[in-house]
Amino acid sequence: MPIKGVSEVRRMPRLGKIRLGIKVEVPGKNPYPKATDYFNVPDEIKECVGNMPKKLNIMFPTEKADEFAQQWLRCYSFTQGLICKGDGSTAIRKIDVETGDIARHTTQEWVFKDWGCDPDTCEQYLEKQCRRVMNLLFLLPDVPGFGVWQLDTTSFYSIVNINSCVDLIRRICGRISFIPLNLSLEPLEVTPPGITKKTVHILAIRSDVKLADIQKLGRVPPERIMLPFLEEEEAPADLYPEQKLIEAEPGAAKERAPAEPREEKAPDDITEDDVPDMNAVVRVCFHFWEMQPVEVCGQLGYKTMIDLNASGISPWEAWLTIKQLKQPPSPEAEPAVLEQAEQEVEELWPEDLPSTGEVPEIVLVCVGGCGKTTEGMTIENKSGEFKQVDESGVPEWTCQECLAKKQPAATPDQPEPEPIEETRGFIDMGLLEEQLKTLQAKGLKAWSESNLLSYIKTTYRVEAKTVLEAVAKLDKGAATHFVKRVEDTLQMV
Repeated sequence: MPIKGVSEVRRMPRLGKIRLGIKVEVPGKNPYPKATDYFNVPDEIKECVGNMPKKLNIMFPTEKADEFAQQWLRCYSFTQGLICKGDGSTAIRKIDVETGDIARHTTQEWVFKDWGCDPDTCEQYLEKQCRRVMNLLFLLPDVPGFGVWQLDTTSFYSIVNINSCVDLIRRICGRISFIPLNLSLEPLEVTPPGITKKTVHILAIRSDVKLADIQKLGRVPPERIMLPFLEEEEAPADLYPEQKLIEAEPGAAKERAPAEPREEKAPDDITEDDVPDMNAVVRVCFHFWEMQPVEVCGQLGYKTMIDLNASGISPWEAWLTIKQLKQPPSPEAEPAVLEQAEQEVEELWPEDLPSTGEVPEIVLVCVGGCGKTTEGMTIENKSGEFKQVDESGVPEWTCQECLAKKQPAATPDQPEPEPIEETRGFIDMGLLEEQLKTLQAKGLKAWSESNLLSYIKTTYRVEAKTVLEAVAKLDKGAATHFVKRVEDTLQMV
């Protein structure tokens, strides 16, 4: 009689691993992986496939892609092996029973628990201790032995390429198993986020068989074969640098040789090419100041990455804003230079950053009292009158309609006019005070008292000792504009 759960199990033996790089060992330094443009194959099969092959004849032994091409986010540590595996939404994590934290070198007892998986906020992923990994299992018809070979890759381009090729072959042949194919390494010029353009070598599936002949092979029924369990407890040595595994466990290898020092950029050395998108901005901010994505969004006045990406602010402008908030001007600077740098920090509201083609560098409100602004104005649709009234560099603007009414604007020598009856009591000062306290309590530096006073002075040409006093002096149009900015920001945070 067969034994249930044992006798029906079938597995093919794993014959070995093929790697996409080599381990470089330098005396006195930590070894590190280096990618190659050829397959690093074991010595015992070099006679069959060559010393440094760039192409391998392969076949997949099953129709199930989730068996021969598993894809997960995997996190390894130096002493615990695989400590977390997720799909970007949920994960299974090895948890220390005593501390409730992820298992480390001091862990005596652990259990696997279901866990959340969000690469944008995961500490291990941002530190590159966790990476996406595809485990590819295949047959080598030219190599003696009966079993499968395993190849691991973390390349985004290779994973997408393999999945796409498998789908195409299946549509052509009706299946993927036992079809003679070529696995090759091919050069591709890419521009990864935060990195300049470079050439990498990615995996691709090709075939030397004619399309008509390969379709005939698809009619041959494949054998049913069960693949072995993945060898996943051991971190792929050619994909996970040993130093990263050690960093995952502070104190685990204090006596090991220190890592080779690397020359890293300072915040002032970051260029626009280093931050091509918001994800790159988040990575750079975490590198320099250990800022989490939610903190980056908050400093820019937004609640989530979705709100930030939809705001229209460019990654370069976002980086400059964060850098100026995190790196205040040096106290040794000249007073005039310090005042200018301080003013730039205060005026840099995310919502007010101009896009290409705008005429003024800030949004101006019509001094005629109609409430119209220059927001969205470009050189092509420029209208109204811009007048320089002092040395601040900020002009006064009068819209075309107010110019037609010939309303004279107040000059600097004239006393400030009293609010007309229409605008008296227009703002609910009590409600506005509560709204401003709410924004300031969230730690948004753009909404601090000093930054708000600077913003009101620059935008509305009104000065006062406190924000509420300054707002009370605004006319109806300027008041409407300011209150709307407050309400819009409250909705985002």
